[in-house]
Amino acid sequence: MKNLLVTGITASAALSLLAVPADAFSFQTNATGDGWTDTTSDIWLESIELEDGTMVDEFSLINSATIVENDEYTGGNSGAASTDIGDTSTTGTSVEAPTENELVGNLNNLNLNNIIDTEDSGSFAIDLFFNDPVDNLLLWERGMNSALAVQAVDGAGNLAGNKVTVDFRELSNDYYAGYKINTQEIGGSQKVGSYGLTMADLGVEDLSINGFRFFSDSSFNGPDWKIMGTNATRPGGPVDVPEPGTILGLAAFSGLLAAARRR
Repeated sequence: MKNLLVTGITASAALSLLAVPADAFSFQTNATGDGWTDTTSDIWLESIELEDGTMVDEFSLINSATIVENDEYTGGNSGAASTDIGDTSTTGTSVEAPTENELVGNLNNLNLNNIIDTEDSGSFAIDLFFNDPVDNLLLWERGMNSALAVQAVDGAGNLAGNKVTVDFRELSNDYYAGYKINTQEIGGSQKVGSYGLTMADLGVEDLSINGFRFFSDSSFNGPDWKIMGTNATRPGGPVDVPEPGTILGLAAFSGLLAAARRR
């Protein structure tokens, strides 16, 4: 499997609450399960491997959700975020108008074939909270053809730091995570891409943060995604993500050119 890298710009202080391209770190997905080869069944995450060879196998999972907004499902391709699973997956649900508990049900496990599916023109804002503080976010996106935005939520429920948007439509197959999934919402298998974000990427340094708001709008083309975190309380404690070996480029934002940030 290839290591994955997302490049972009860092926001200046004046732009810290605006959406900016993500500057993410790369990691390798290590998993087992029948779905790894046949695409329709369970795929159980065992560990991730960072570019410097560091293995992480202690993860924090989502244990609660608050739907801030989610387009109403009225039939057909209406609505926004729903739950979706592999055709023969043994966990999770496939529900077009999910409750908060059903969203949690697809995210509170290590099965990479339990995801949140988004209709192409749908919009949502959902707050997701982990069972333990995280020092890195790990995101997988089915199809590699959509965008997803995220921003930290502080202990008082307020948005904090940078709203970061990663657009997989601008990335090449080098960002392929090494497996495909075939879920009940689609008629065949699709590649999955992955990326990781540090708290510094999100503009927050407080490792007590365990809540994040995820966003999509009609221009994002319906992200289909799974989210986990690396557990900040794992043995050995948080580790700095190594600087990627290759920087793919820099981008201008509102006339300001900022160097891509690496921890």
